Amino acid sequence: MFKKPKRNFRARDFQGDDNEEGDDKVETDPPAQKLQVPKKAAKEKKAETVKQSMLSFGEDWDEGDDGEVFKVKKSAQSKKIKKQMTLEKKKKKEPKPEIKETKPAEKVITVNDAVTIKIKNPIAGPVPGKILNGREAEVANYEGSESDEEDGPNSHKFSHPDHVKFLLKSGHIPDANLIHEARKRRQKAREMGDFIPLEESAKTESTEDKSRLIREDAEDSEEEERINMAGIRSQKLDKQERREAFDAAQQSENEEDLDGGEEDEWENQQIRKAVSGAQLAAVQQESMFMQQYMNSVQMLPQVPSFIPTVPVAPVTIAPTPDLDAVFTTKPLVFEGSSITQNPQSVVKLLRERLTSLEEVHRRHKLDRDALKHELQSLAEENERCKAETPNLAQRFRFYQDLRGYVTDLVECLDEKIPILVELEQRMLNLYGKRAQELISRRRQDVKDQAEELSMSNSRLGGGVLKRDEVKARRAAEREGRRIRRVRARETKSLGKHVDGMSSDDEVTEREAANFRSQKETIEQDAVRLFEDVVEDFSSVGGALRKFNQWRTEDKTAYCEAYVSITLPRILAPFIRLDLVSWNPLLANGGDLDQYPWYKSLMLYGVHQGETEEMLKEDVDVQLVPRVIEKIIIPKLTQLISSCWDPMSNSQTLLLVTLLTHLIQDHPTLGPESKLLTSLFGTVIDKMKDSVENDVYIPIYTKQTMETNRWGPFFQRQFASAVKLLTNLVRWQGLISDTLLGQVAIDPVLNRYLLMSLRTLEPIEASIKCHTIVNVLPRVWLHPSCPLTQLKPFLEFTKTVGKQMDSTSSMAREALNNINKMLKYAS
Repeated sequence: MFKKPKRNFRARDFQGDDNEEGDDKVETDPPAQKLQVPKKAAKEKKAETVKQSMLSFGEDWDEGDDGEVFKVKKSAQSKKIKKQMTLEKKKKKEPKPEIKETKPAEKVITVNDAVTIKIKNPIAGPVPGKILNGREAEVANYEGSESDEEDGPNSHKFSHPDHVKFLLKSGHIPDANLIHEARKRRQKAREMGDFIPLEESAKTESTEDKSRLIREDAEDSEEEERINMAGIRSQKLDKQERREAFDAAQQSENEEDLDGGEEDEWENQQIRKAVSGAQLAAVQQESMFMQQYMNSVQMLPQVPSFIPTVPVAPVTIAPTPDLDAVFTTKPLVFEGSSITQNPQSVVKLLRERLTSLEEVHRRHKLDRDALKHELQSLAEENERCKAETPNLAQRFRFYQDLRGYVTDLVECLDEKIPILVELEQRMLNLYGKRAQELISRRRQDVKDQAEELSMSNSRLGGGVLKRDEVKARRAAEREGRRIRRVRARETKSLGKHVDGMSSDDEVTEREAANFRSQKETIEQDAVRLFEDVVEDFSSVGGALRKFNQWRTEDKTAYCEAYVSITLPRILAPFIRLDLVSWNPLLANGGDLDQYPWYKSLMLYGVHQGETEEMLKEDVDVQLVPRVIEKIIIPKLTQLISSCWDPMSNSQTLLLVTLLTHLIQDHPTLGPESKLLTSLFGTVIDKMKDSVENDVYIPIYTKQTMETNRWGPFFQRQFASAVKLLTNLVRWQGLISDTLLGQVAIDPVLNRYLLMSLRTLEPIEASIKCHTIVNVLPRVWLHPSCPLTQLKPFLEFTKTVGKQMDSTSSMAREALNNINKMLKYAS
């Protein structure tokens, strides 16, 4: 009713020792020559009658072990071992075990090289098992048919659906009836408690003699077998026939090999009996000597011989397993010369041989000489290296010290640079704040005066003008400063002064004291910045000494390291620290030549006896220009942007003088310098800002200008505009004329000054024109000057000269000045 569960039984151990007790083996005893096979509890004995004995000693099978045959049961582990053994046979290409089947009813078993057992089974019925020892019996059983277990004659067999399989093999597609019939057969098999085999070749028969355990093991092995569901029976039969034919051919080859091996073994035994070891050694030595002699004879040129050549019969000795290599050589034959040669040909051959040997000898001599020369050079190189070892050791120590110094210097500067930047910014803010205060105060004064005059002009009555307290205070301070400037000029006995040309940069004592206090605080902080480091890490001179030592010790490495290019960046923090309070816009700002670091840079690398040619080739000849370009120019750019006032004559003159000196003395400062171009861009921006915010000239009628209120204000503003024009044209030679014409001539001269000149009398206008001409560069008044912006001014000057009255002495003097100006310009 129910299928019992599978049980795992311990399989046979195939890796065990063959000598263990209980193993299956075949033993051949010389006196008795019996074949013993142990019994198994799971199999029954089956006696077989052997018709003819194949043993060499003539004992019948019945006298040995009664012909008992045991069949070895296959298990799942056996199947796996079979597959593994098949793969190993294919890899190693080893022959199969000597198990031969000559006839369907005859089994031949080879136990060793001398004993062969043949068993015949005349009894019809189930195929008997092979009589082998335990290990070989299982191997032989693996190489047999796919299933050695067959059911007994009394077991029930299902009739196979031959017509169904025939239809399937012929390619017929099963219909509903065919499928229904197959299902009925399977249902009947289930009711009978049996199963239907999946393959026709692997039939399963159940007998009453077999036990339940054997049937379950058989079912397990069949479950592990691979089922081929896609093939057709005819293809499988063809494959089986090809396999049987291949096995038969291989077995025949094995029989031939076995026969040949037996013959070789018999011959070797006879040779061992007939020949002793000493004789074999003598023959071997003689054969070796003869072979060497024949090789030497063959290498020599052949000459006629008077000895008749007699072929020597080859000496052949049956090979032994140990001396096969000796007796497999070619037979020794003395060859005679069949071609006659004269002495001249022999001499020619000898000479050719001698020539070739001499050439080889010559090449060997050349190789010897080359090796000698190489050995000599290597010895000299070794001596040179030994001599240079102290120098290199000292050089190594020097570079180690230099590396340590540079590393420490970089770490020190990385720590100090943020503090230095903060100090520079504090000082720049201090200068910028003061400059912006002066500029804002001047612009506010002009605005206050213009508003007062406008209000007084628009007032109808003659009442007193009311001011607020702030404007009144600013006006009082303005007038006080003007009075103090006049007294100072009188004290200095200066010449005639034009009102509006002076700079109003006076500050109170309190503001000056506050400025000085903040400046001193910043300078003290700058001095304390490098208090905690030694001189080599805190000054330009200390750093230059270290690098000058490197330059002296190894100038080649110094040049290859591009120290001359990186040195300005290394020295920049020390130079910037010294220039924290430097301001060239002030009268006492100080020149760069007075600083100690400038002198150290100028004398760096200079030694006695240095010529001009050596200076030109010096890699550090541009050290000072690079420092000026990379350190001084950026510092000047910041000062111009924050502190420079274009309305200040003194600041503009100092700045233009400094830049002219730097550009002329240092060739790196040219149009290609980006830092210098950036500086001039900042200058142009400051000029435009001043033109837009600092120039204001009121334009009124002549009657209004004649009043006492508007006359002085107009004169001061006109003089202020001329002053700005003067400061702008000072940059001629540093900034291009075209750019200066766009910044100074067009907006200042043509827009403000020329329009105000048209409202004046001819004599006054001529005097002011003469003042403007004295401000302009002489190059611009030349006819070849490309500036077209001056043409309106020159045309106006000609018109004024025509309008003047020549009878007045003042007019005649003004007319003469105009004629000189026009003559120079024409």
